[in-house]
Amino acid sequence: MQVFKPILAILGLLGIVAGGSSLFFNLQQLSNEALVLQSIAVLAIAAYIILATLYSYREYQADLIRNVTFDKTTNTPLTFKDINSIQQAEWILDALAGGVIASTLEGTILYINNHAQRLTEFTYKEARLKPIDLVLKLEGNHLSTQQVLELNLQGDPEQHFQFEHVKLTTKTGQICFLELHTTRLSIQTDLIIFIFRDISSERKVISRLYRQAAHDPLTGLMNRRSFEQYVAQLIQNNGESLNTHVLVSLDLDNFKVVNDTSGHQAGDELLKQVAQIFLRAVRRTDKVARMGGDEFAILLEKCALDKGIHIMESIQHELRGFRFSWKGQVFNVAASIGVLEIKPDYKGEISETFASVDKACYAAKALGRNQISVHMAQPANTKVFESESMRTDWAKLLQDAMTQDHFVLFVQPIFPLQDQVCSPYVHFEILLRLPYKKTILSPGSFLPAADRLDMMARIDRWIIRRVFQLMSQHDLKVANGIEPRFMINLSSQAVQDIDLFDYIKQQIAQWQTNPKLLCFEISESVAIANFVHTKRLMKSLSQLGVSLVLDDFGSGFSSLSYIRDLPLSYLKIDGNFVHNLVSSPVDAAMIKAVHEVGQVMKLHTIAELVEDGETLDQLRTIGINFAQGFYCGKPYPFLELCANGIQPPSLARRE
Repeated sequence: MQVFKPILAILGLLGIVAGGSSLFFNLQQLSNEALVLQSIAVLAIAAYIILATLYSYREYQADLIRNVTFDKTTNTPLTFKDINSIQQAEWILDALAGGVIASTLEGTILYINNHAQRLTEFTYKEARLKPIDLVLKLEGNHLSTQQVLELNLQGDPEQHFQFEHVKLTTKTGQICFLELHTTRLSIQTDLIIFIFRDISSERKVISRLYRQAAHDPLTGLMNRRSFEQYVAQLIQNNGESLNTHVLVSLDLDNFKVVNDTSGHQAGDELLKQVAQIFLRAVRRTDKVARMGGDEFAILLEKCALDKGIHIMESIQHELRGFRFSWKGQVFNVAASIGVLEIKPDYKGEISETFASVDKACYAAKALGRNQISVHMAQPANTKVFESESMRTDWAKLLQDAMTQDHFVLFVQPIFPLQDQVCSPYVHFEILLRLPYKKTILSPGSFLPAADRLDMMARIDRWIIRRVFQLMSQHDLKVANGIEPRFMINLSSQAVQDIDLFDYIKQQIAQWQTNPKLLCFEISESVAIANFVHTKRLMKSLSQLGVSLVLDDFGSGFSSLSYIRDLPLSYLKIDGNFVHNLVSSPVDAAMIKAVHEVGQVMKLHTIAELVEDGETLDQLRTIGINFAQGFYCGKPYPFLELCANGIQPPSLARRE
């Protein structure tokens, strides 16, 4: 037994030196050297604990045997006769091993030391002769206390088992994490020894260090390294899951202006605020990263391309309404956005993947900034987004889209939530897309340019004519006689067009369109800014038999005093409230208030941006009449609706 002492001294010294050196190399960021020394330290300390425990155990083994009472017929240990003699070894076990519990092979506790009593919150008297799984409640990696017992029974005598990061639930329900060692020893009878120590504090330190290494210190978002690693792993595993994902690159427009005029402190504050806008706009499962400077990236997992574009449009909508204020100066904020679809068969390298989405972002900047550009994944040798092709003549492009019918109409279904909503119509919103080279531009990509060029009123007329034409050319009735009602958005320029009503009336006559199948949407902000024109146009359309919607309602509650003068049929609740409904009690209260206003005025309420079942259920509970969003149905081409006919309202298209 004397040979143990010098061995223990050497191992202890080796563990301390190796551990200290490992810490030094970690601080110097020399990860390879640190890893080697950490391994030496762990092995030395583990050997030290095992040998020290064996040494201590042999010293009081004879005393332990003398103080155990055995059943004379079965030779099974029943209890300890002299607790005081065992307490003489407590300080050794506490110092060397931490918590120690000895049980029979069946799991009956015979001994529990002071340290184990403190960790489990069971006293010696409470734990003695109790089943071990009632005292030592373990979980982790499909591991239970009973499974630990079975492993020791199946193993060889004195075989050592080690378990890392095992969760322990204490007597009062507290949670801590353990490093657990077990073995089966034979004294006068077989015992199973549990030796464990609390590593909860170490886990917190490791978690904090990992977060610091994986996240941007300014915004708290993922950093470039961790984000790229996550995306690389996702692409590697994607062939097995058969899921489609959307990778997004965002670059703030004119961020340099803020830095140059107000300083880097203002720029840092802007980045933090914009990061929060991005986090609010995406789903809980999505990943947002700051890639460096004013560049951000978003990964939308298990997300179709159309839905991803819709989320990016909501971000642009948020940014358009956001004003960054710094010491009396106010700045507008916008972002150029590049989008890349990652299909299940995508096999691109990670560097190629990020190069492609960055090119899409550069293309968005070349299109005039504050745009969304979509890049379909292509082979690495395909040249896309050549810089010389990005000098776009927007006036000519949009004019040709109208005269040559290059625009494409999409529809998005609007789903009824309440059984008592007995409507003779199936509702759809009309959406606009523009094919451009090898991409399909969303409205956020070209409508700002159209607005600057005063072309919005003409584009709205093109939409009206095209919708009426398609309705005239196809029989779109549902089997039960239910008909479609199409909701068409009107821009601010269209509302101010004094000849618009006459044009709508003329088109209805030309295409023999039923006015009851039409519904025009005007956003709350447009209606308030142009209230006289809005009121005149709405009253004229209402007399014609057309229904009317106030869109984005709730974004400015100053409109409450105006809406009673408008002949409305629907209120569309601002999607920003709906998006955060589940997580924000304030937004839930706002939605409920809007719905109550609608009930008083006998108006149907429609919730936009419904992205998940939990939001849908809560909207139904509040009493909202209709829901619109990717969970209810994604947009698809109007011509597809004409070809396949109108299906009864369902959630079938949400996938």
